[in-house]
Amino acid sequence: MDQQMSQSIKLRAALTTRIKEIMGKSSATGIFRGGILQTHLLHKARLRIGHELDSCLATRDVNFHASASISEYEINRAALTVAHAMVNPYYVDWDVDRFAEMAKVSTPKSDGPLANTNQLPKYFSAAMIGKISAPATIVDRQGKILTIYLPNILSSSRVEYVNSATKGLQTLLLETITSSTQQSWRSQGFVVPEGGGEFGAGRVTVSPAYFMQRHERLEDPMVTSASYKSVEVQEWLAALSATESFWNAITAVSVPDLFEAGTLAITRIIEELQGSDRTSPPICDWPSIFSGLEIIANRTTLSHRDSGGTPSLFDLLISLGSGHEAKLTLADVGAELDYYPGTMVFISGKVLQHSIGPWGPGERLVIAHFMRDKIHSRCGVSRPPFPTQAYFLQMVGQQDSYLL
Repeated sequence: MDQQMSQSIKLRAALTTRIKEIMGKSSATGIFRGGILQTHLLHKARLRIGHELDSCLATRDVNFHASASISEYEINRAALTVAHAMVNPYYVDWDVDRFAEMAKVSTPKSDGPLANTNQLPKYFSAAMIGKISAPATIVDRQGKILTIYLPNILSSSRVEYVNSATKGLQTLLLETITSSTQQSWRSQGFVVPEGGGEFGAGRVTVSPAYFMQRHERLEDPMVTSASYKSVEVQEWLAALSATESFWNAITAVSVPDLFEAGTLAITRIIEELQGSDRTSPPICDWPSIFSGLEIIANRTTLSHRDSGGTPSLFDLLISLGSGHEAKLTLADVGAELDYYPGTMVFISGKVLQHSIGPWGPGERLVIAHFMRDKIHSRCGVSRPPFPTQAYFLQMVGQQDSYLL
């Protein structure tokens, strides 16, 4: 874990420097006047960053080194994508904390909305954002960010590499369908491609530490998922070591407080479990600052809110696979996001309903990273605040800030 974190920190520093440079040069001056955001200056900054991003996306990564390291091209592409998202906000006219108090988690339905959905418009202004294809954020009336949408942030070479590594989990994924006796909605909606396809279909949850269902008292131990101990998963995690460091770094620059909370929680999990008979293979080899991840292959997903987290513990969804045209629908804000391979989305999954319908051709693969509030509580880690728009926008026009 020490080596993994060292690599993540180096990548974080490189991304931070580049993002500050991009944001600083996007405007001749700051974009606030008397504390008020000047939308015309924000628009100009967005155009400048968008032009540079388009030029980057039009070029290939000639120095891609898969498992060995993250290329300068990948760092620049990620920095431009994050910077564009921050200067491309979509607003909802309500307060996320108050919305979260009323947005209840309930069992998804195939024939209708979640319970309580029809009640929310009585108390909160309806949002109809529509289709989003460019990097963007969704922001509440207090400037708190609810979603960070990063399409095409991963190069085609990185996507192909992760796809190739994940093909080795095909049998394990298919077994989760054939062995499942549960009727949970999470075990439904799978579409097995003809002949099995590249990934098969199914879902595998991997976590270094979680609580067994209804065993979350102080006397109950944290346990490691059985899947973490499988040879196939260990080989997969090892192959994705550098990639996960990159995703950690993107988390650090996009949702800084979430990164700090996750890092502290994982450090304390390792301290508690390392050396016990529950941690073979060693927990210290866990590559992510998230406390769990789920590999999901070829599934339509009903509209739902996530249980087990808290509003500010964002999920990180990474869309992979090949040839598909999936859309991520956020019903509470009336948004439809292009969810093609290479897209990353940070989302308050506890607050916002999200779903994936039929995706047309190709195969859909997602790696969903998550944090568990009760695990963080056991580790003595405070809930992080929401990221704020102001934190990022104050970088615009600060042309010397990247030299600090």
